[in-house]
Amino acid sequence: MSAQGEERERSLILDYFGKEARICVLRRAAAFGAPVFVVDFDRGPKHFRTLGSFGAQGQVTEQSSMDLLYPARLVFHYERLMALAFALSEKSESALLLGVGGAAMWRFMQAYLPDCAPTLVESDATILALARRWFYLKAPAVHATAESFLAESAERYDAILVDIYNASGPAHEGPRFWARSLDALQKGGCLANNWADFATNRAVRPLARMLEEAAAERGLRSFYVTRRGLGDNLVQYVTASPAANIEALVSSLDAFARGRHFPDRGRGILEGCVMTTDFPAG
Repeated sequence: MSAQGEERERSLILDYFGKEARICVLRRAAAFGAPVFVVDFDRGPKHFRTLGSFGAQGQVTEQSSMDLLYPARLVFHYERLMALAFALSEKSESALLLGVGGAAMWRFMQAYLPDCAPTLVESDATILALARRWFYLKAPAVHATAESFLAESAERYDAILVDIYNASGPAHEGPRFWARSLDALQKGGCLANNWADFATNRAVRPLARMLEEAAAERGLRSFYVTRRGLGDNLVQYVTASPAANIEALVSSLDAFARGRHFPDRGRGILEGCVMTTDFPAG
């Protein structure tokens, strides 16, 4: 990027996070398709490190964040919703993380699911390098697209967490991707997918419908959870366990929080949330 362009981007980062924020690194991520950055900043007594990027209109977007005092804590609410895939799985012995980002889910697993073997897949080498350098990632990771990894793997997983984006939005490729994702799900397992900007991005609803249809073809159920007001990310779940359904969410979270000593026993994760079997619309 040009010196002038970099200076403008640094200015936008400081406008967003505050003039006292410390930019650790700013560079272009080729596969992601936009500049990405790591920034440290304070919010009162709390200290955060965030992996961010620039959207299609040049806006600052937070991709992942880490509490520097409590690195295993999931900072974003949607991440805590994604973690419910473990609560909805009959077992938690293996997990596939499609999209590493700032390694938030990996750190969470290290602390609360140390007996669950993670497989990490990330398509952008720059993001993977930043996760290792700035976000404490120490596990092996596969540098590949999610689609190509699934096409070449015969492994099955108890939990599959899909959080793959590029600068234009969701990076999913279509029905074949969802078919392969669900075929990689272990019996009794759960898949969770993160939909950002679902209320404003018209591309999201048809993509979510593709996942619904792929699930229905396999006799699996799909449902959604987001915060009331529809201003946050939307998480879509597909469960392969007869006992795991939308009605069992609260009790599943309860059991998971107790058994895994989840912070605050998971208090507040589902409070104020819309839980529905249909794609939520305002």
